[in-house]
Amino acid sequence: MSNKAIITDEMKNFIGLETEPKSYFVERHSVERFVDAIEDQNPIYIDENFAKEKKGGLIAPPTYVRLFKANRLEKKFPEPFSNLVDGGSSYNFHKDIFVGDKITVVSKLKDLFLKSGTMGDMLFKVTLISYTNQNNELVATQEVVTITYGKGEKTFLG
Repeated sequence: MSNKAIITDEMKNFIGLETEPKSYFVERHSVERFVDAIEDQNPIYIDENFAKEKKGGLIAPPTYVRLFKANRLEKKFPEPFSNLVDGGSSYNFHKDIFVGDKITVVSKLKDLFLKSGTMGDMLFKVTLISYTNQNNELVATQEVVTITYGKGEKTFLG
């Protein structure tokens, strides 16, 4: 099937659309639970005196941003396929996230492209998620690749 038949103008109009910002507060107890879950007892995350001396305060592990979910777009993406695969994520960390920070998350569709494989046509959606602190400083970005394919009953919530 050709790109034109699957990636419609309506779908292309989603490229560059941003979600409404959603904010979260970084709480000490939440960071402690996260540190326990990932089994990383670095004192920079849990020892207030050590963290103050080294960083100016307690910080969260970089991947703590995974807890922060962006809002959904009001308009629903016209998904042509029924199955979903996580194509992976990559991160860039720019600044420390401190306990007490307010982190705001915004997501936008960066790109759409089609590939054909043994399972047929697959739609790749590249999404950029930005995380900023209360000072409007970019603390991290996450690029997410989502792959959809196949016809039939949806196997994921849209």
